[in-house]
Amino acid sequence: MNDPTRSMSEPLVTAVLVCWNHERFVREAVLSAVNQTYPRIQLIVIDNGSTDGSRRELEALRADHEFTLICQENVGLVRALNQALAMAEGKYLAGLATDDVWLLDKTARQVEFLESHSDVHLVSGQISCINAEGRVLEVSMAVRPGDVSFSDLMRYGCFVYGPTTMCRIETLREIGGYDESLRIEDYSLALKLAYEGRRLCVMPDVLTLYRRHGNNWTAGSIDPEVAAIGDRYRHTPEYPLYYRHNFPIAFLQLVREGRKREAMRVLLTEPVGWDWANVGRGLLRMLIPYWLIRAYRGMSGKLRNSDRLA
Repeated sequence: MNDPTRSMSEPLVTAVLVCWNHERFVREAVLSAVNQTYPRIQLIVIDNGSTDGSRRELEALRADHEFTLICQENVGLVRALNQALAMAEGKYLAGLATDDVWLLDKTARQVEFLESHSDVHLVSGQISCINAEGRVLEVSMAVRPGDVSFSDLMRYGCFVYGPTTMCRIETLREIGGYDESLRIEDYSLALKLAYEGRRLCVMPDVLTLYRRHGNNWTAGSIDPEVAAIGDRYRHTPEYPLYYRHNFPIAFLQLVREGRKREAMRVLLTEPVGWDWANVGRGLLRMLIPYWLIRAYRGMSGKLRNSDRLA
């Protein structure tokens, strides 16, 4: 993994890979960290209670390569990251889920950037999306490179992609590590740093292959976690931007689900966008019984079919 002939004066980077049921992908992920062109990496791999063959794959890799392997019960991603942070000996920390892949010069590029920008606390980059077989997908997730503001993160969501980031370990420890009350570690960390006035930057370089395979944790419903992140900034003038970006049709969705009491609470307490797509359609559905709407649609469909037959 490391070239002993390279200068020991280069800063040590702690790379943290957390695995949960990634038997199919974990080997490629670990090797992408092992084979980084950067010479000084402390690699910590945590198997977070996998129930497939991930642990077997990791133990085989550990027999051939030098890294710290921890196999434990599933304590959640964020707590596992904090465990690794406590063990970290490096100046910088970078994390990777074991279904994704780092490009081989990712660490070198980011160390060079952080070493030349001493006021930057966290740096991220671009991603390319791949499928389960590793084929690059024609999906654009490019973000504008440059400085990241708190307002931008609230307005546009999380564009500081977790598997592309590298952060100063001193900074992480100063803020008490990752917030274990939240499950979305990258967005919550970026918002906290930006809110505190610490500088974040996005590089123009593609640094990571992000794998879309249908079982990504973030592919599920995470609205409660997104709401919990934003709740910490309810007092800020940017909060309406956050709410309207993440929950553009929240009122209508709640009405559709029959949760009318909760829908009214949201309407009265949240900065809901008062437009036809959300509030207008939601109020109409609340006023008109849904069985009547279904009956009307059914009758309209029958009339259209009759016209075609005629």
